[in-house]
Amino acid sequence: MNFLYNTSSSALEEQLDTEHLTLRPYQEGDESDFMRLLKENTNYLNPAFADRLARVRALEDARVQVRQLRTEWDNRRTFDFGVWQKTGNTYIGSIALKNLDRTIPKAEVALYFTEWPASRDLAKEALQAALRFAFGSLKMNKVYMRCTNANQTYGKLSEDSGFLKEGVFRNDYRGADSDELLDLSYYGITRQDFERTQQQTKADSEAMV
Repeated sequence: MNFLYNTSSSALEEQLDTEHLTLRPYQEGDESDFMRLLKENTNYLNPAFADRLARVRALEDARVQVRQLRTEWDNRRTFDFGVWQKTGNTYIGSIALKNLDRTIPKAEVALYFTEWPASRDLAKEALQAALRFAFGSLKMNKVYMRCTNANQTYGKLSEDSGFLKEGVFRNDYRGADSDELLDLSYYGITRQDFERTQQQTKADSEAMV
């Protein structure tokens, strides 16, 4: 039986702590922050997160969405982390491992952060934590990211985090409120890629000491 099917929710590490951030599943009480960030960043979250924007129109919608994300976590369908900056306990973004293919196994990573691109370094820190969770706790063999042309700064972030650009799928995505078909760039990182990146980072740190 696949590892993810054979692992209880309680066996998985839920809170991920980095130098500046806390990543954890959404829970009751997060709905106000969740909706505020979406509303304040609507323009740049379109079209990649058009579906989420369409689902959250009012506070009750956000409450339902937060509850659903927790359920999907408990059922091990999607691992969606809210990201809080430790300074001030400020909610700054979301990063998820979704579309799990348990036959490989692999997952898609999707993320957004407020005040982008000023929050880029924090987004990279969160992405590294999510990758450690994916390749460690979830035993993934590959993680990939998809980016529209309007969202290529996240593609560059993924490359700086060890992903390789694997190609462009033409007319591969349609936003929730649009008839326009968009091209998607695909980026991927394998377990071997990730381990090499971690080893290089460790060697660089030791060389600096």
